[in-house]
Parts: sequence; C-alpha cells; structure tokens
Amino acid sequence: MNETVHPSVPDALHGMVVVDRVDCDHAVRTFHAIGDTSSLHATAAGNAVLAHLERSEMDGVTAGTLEGYGEEAVTDPGQLGAELRRVSGRGYAVDHNQYLQGVCAIAGPVLDGEGTPLAVVVVSLPDSRFQLGRLAELGRLVSETAAEITARHLA
Repeated sequence: MNETVHPSVPDALHGMVVVDRVDCDHAVRTFHAIGDTSSLHATAAGNAVLAHLERSEMDGVTAGTLEGYGEEAVTDPGQLGAELRRVSGRGYAVDHNQYLQGVCAIAGPVLDGEGTPLAVVVVSLPDSRFQLGRLAELGRLVSETAAEITARHLA
C-alpha cells in the first residue's frame, strides 16, 4: 500500500488521538504527530468509532452543531447518521478532504468482545494519490487489518 498509517484511539475529551505512526516512503505524504487530536465527526478515524457506538452515545456526539473543517465536512446530523450507517455496513470509514484539505484517510475499527471501539487503524494519503477506483481495495485492507488486531486482542 505504501501510505502513512497512524493508529488512533478515542478520547472522551479530545475526539481521536494519534498514538503511533508509520510513514510511507513517498516524497509527498501526510504527517500526523503522535499526540495529535482530531474531531470525531469529520474524520475517518472518528467515523469508524462513532459507527460502532451505542445509539445513545452516537446521538450525544451528533446532536447539536457539527463544526465544518474542510469543504467536504459533513455538518448535518442526518447526513452524518446516514454516513455512519454506511461505515457500519462496509467496515471502514472514508475522509476525502473532510477534515484537512488535501488529505484523505480510510479507517477501520479495532473492537472489544462487545463490539465497542478500542482503537482505529488509519491509512492517510494526499488527495493527489487518492483514487476512487482503489477505495474498495484500500478499505478491505484496512478493515481486514483492524479485524485481525481485534481477533488477536480477543484471543
């Protein structure tokens, strides 16, 4: 795949927190410092978590005003709910210029035995390398990796 991978964990105070990073070897790449925080509603990492929360928890996050970041940010709670249902169904979330302009990400959740998200595997890449035709392949790789980590955690 040769893109940046940055595992993240949910944090009640900050949204998502980057806990590690493996950089790709492209001259142009995304950069996320360990400890960086980001929104739940406007990122692939956050959407991967939100899609697996209990309905009441999800509603608590999506109720009210959703801040717009990038041009493509979802700020309508109804649209976000529809996207979270898609995320849940396909097993991965996509951020295409929603949080940071020029940055795309695909994220899959690492779950505990009850289906609660513990962490997220995130692959991020510059918009210039994002190809819609590769999305299903990248989404499958991310969701399979997250599922493998989940299985190891549960073993």
